[in-house]
Amino acid sequence: MRKTGALRVLCPHGLPESRLNLHPNEGADLGMMTLSNSVTLDEGEKGEVHLLNECPRETVEISAKYWERIGKPARAVLSLDGDKLSIEPAK
Repeated sequence: MRKTGALRVLCPHGLPESRLNLHPNEGADLGMMTLSNSVTLDEGEKGEVHLLNECPRETVEISAKYWERIGKPARAVLSLDGDKLSIEPAK
């Protein structure tokens, strides 16, 4: 299992619920090397992680709806086990 450090959570307007954006450095922490990566989210839903240089470092961008569903954390840690992506509030 691979993990990121604690990332700041941003919710850009119009981001689809099944999409997450990361800076490529954080993607590398998870072993992601391509621009678009298919994942399974905690709820069994299919999702996409996009690695974008435009995304600030040490930040994950998620939809406001998904952010509410995971408890509105200000900072989160992402874990990747195979294709399963978990997002947990940072401690």
